[in-house]
Amino acid sequence: MDTKRLYDGAVKCVTEELSKLNYPDGHPFNNYPKTPESMALQMIVMIKAFTNKDDLVKSFLKKCKSVENGQFSYVKFNQNINEVIWFYYLYISLMENDSIKLLQNIYDEEFAVYDNGKKFEYSFLLNMSDANSKRIITSEIKTLTCDPFVKEDSLKLVDGQKLIKPLFPDLKDSEELSQDTDAVILKSSTHYYQMEQNVKKIINKCRGNNLTEFSPFNVGIIFINNATSFEEFYSYLFNSNRGFYDKLLNSNVDALVLISMDARNDLKLDNIYSMGYIQTVLINPSDDNKDLCKKLRIDNYIALGRKIDQEVYNLAQNEFGKFKLLCREGFVNIIPADSTEEEIQEYLKFLNGTSIRG
Repeated sequence: MDTKRLYDGAVKCVTEELSKLNYPDGHPFNNYPKTPESMALQMIVMIKAFTNKDDLVKSFLKKCKSVENGQFSYVKFNQNINEVIWFYYLYISLMENDSIKLLQNIYDEEFAVYDNGKKFEYSFLLNMSDANSKRIITSEIKTLTCDPFVKEDSLKLVDGQKLIKPLFPDLKDSEELSQDTDAVILKSSTHYYQMEQNVKKIINKCRGNNLTEFSPFNVGIIFINNATSFEEFYSYLFNSNRGFYDKLLNSNVDALVLISMDARNDLKLDNIYSMGYIQTVLINPSDDNKDLCKKLRIDNYIALGRKIDQEVYNLAQNEFGKFKLLCREGFVNIIPADSTEEEIQEYLKFLNGTSIRG
């Protein structure tokens, strides 16, 4: 079958299945392909074309319906499309690498890797042609929705408004917060506990005895949606007083991946890789694991075992984040406090344009 017929067949299959699910009004998939949020549906089409696995496609479509209490939930939708995005990202990476072969075995939530009664979202079975061995790649995906405009009652849309964010809950009443009387304090926006709980859940998924005949590579994935900064998550992990990285070092998790999507993304998601919007803590940095991470496009390392990147470690000692509001030309965002006017204009040019950064 030629490529066009394969793709057209995938579009037909996915849209027919979508029509059976009776998606609610206001769902982004209803406007495919006209909304940025419906890019995930395009990924499901491509997954159908690549894998021809109807059960997998139907499972993704059912999850992405994201109805809660009879209504469409945007929070739930963001969580569910991230499962699609991660699957797609890995699959594209594997397709483009000649030294690794993706076998037809793609396991869903019914497949058990460990004897702990818990299941991963999905797992890939790979034939490592250069090592003559098989590896099973497990994935446990979590999403943190970090939008301060949802969490903070005192946050008003004022361009240039200074913001200070205590990164740890016990610092909400710190004296340091009272030193800048012009700043709004983001007291409800720390994600330390949520991050810690999600890491704990990932660790628990990987406990126990391996039930398979294959060598697992256990990956925990944290999608960071609408966060004030990427760097605050360094503090959660690596801060010398409050970081919980030791919990990962003493676990059966091989890698923890942090992902933040850009405003616009190319179909291969090369931009989030080249822009450093996907970063990896490789907890078990064996040569085989590093080679595998390179092939999976998750080798933007911020830590290799106990060796933490020095710049990342220095940033992780921050206990407060300092930002300011950008409210111009119909765009609202939170940017670093030291952003220059030149940098702001360049960012606005990007937001107003159609280009993809990479």
